[in-house]
Amino acid sequence: MGLGLVALWCGLAVALAVAFHRLRQRAPSLPTEVREFLAKLEGELAQHDDVEWLGLLPGQFSGLLRVRGQETPVSLHELFRRSEAFPERFAQSVAQLLSEIDEAGLDRIDDHEFGGVAVDLMPQVRSLAWVEGQGRFGDSALVHRRFGADLAVVYVVDDPHSMVFVCRAHLKRWGRTAEDVHQLAMQNLQQLSAKDGIPAAAPGAPVMLQTGDGYDAARVLLLDEKGDLLVAMPDRDVLWVAFDEGQDLAQLQRKAATMAAAASHPVSGRIYRMTQTGPQPALAD
Repeated sequence: MGLGLVALWCGLAVALAVAFHRLRQRAPSLPTEVREFLAKLEGELAQHDDVEWLGLLPGQFSGLLRVRGQETPVSLHELFRRSEAFPERFAQSVAQLLSEIDEAGLDRIDDHEFGGVAVDLMPQVRSLAWVEGQGRFGDSALVHRRFGADLAVVYVVDDPHSMVFVCRAHLKRWGRTAEDVHQLAMQNLQQLSAKDGIPAAAPGAPVMLQTGDGYDAARVLLLDEKGDLLVAMPDRDVLWVAFDEGQDLAQLQRKAATMAAAASHPVSGRIYRMTQTGPQPALAD
């Protein structure tokens, strides 16, 4: 059986980092041969650009990789057996695995039937440059819609273990349009926000929303569009909202840029003014 066929594909997914690391800290001790294998794997992955080893998933012999900025869980059973049988071919086995993740990860959507994931579809705001970097051609291209000057809305299937980005192959399998997915994701975000609330601007310092559920920046989609409303989305988990009057835009943008530079899931270091066509940069570059 090929190495790719035993991989636990979840597409190009963003793991729930807080829960992952919390559970990982409680992981039991591992046999010596497994620890040596994992150290060897981490060292080999370090030789590949845009690939990062994040560790074992809790309760299973599967690892979490960050490939081209997105996180993908992969079964390690076959790779471990190959490492034991053919240690001299370990580098080739790892390269094969990474190639299959890169080429076919988004195309394996069999586990995501529409009826089972409809309530888990959620929107995320990303920079348009980030979307361009993921590729925009073929079935693996991410479903997205432009949002303002330099942002885009993408969509994820959010389950307890990962966030799988919705691609064109999903739409084909589901027989749905991008607009169908957008409307459903917005309904789900609205229901989630009914519990946690949506930030309301007040005179003075910006109001910050940081619930940690992964959709704070996305809540900008739910704000009333007002010409005097400023927003910032330095991270996927952060949203600032403020009235324009009395704000030091340059200072706010410096703070947003600093936060975005240190963010795990950066969106933009800009300050935006809400308009009828979406967020527009409040300051020129």
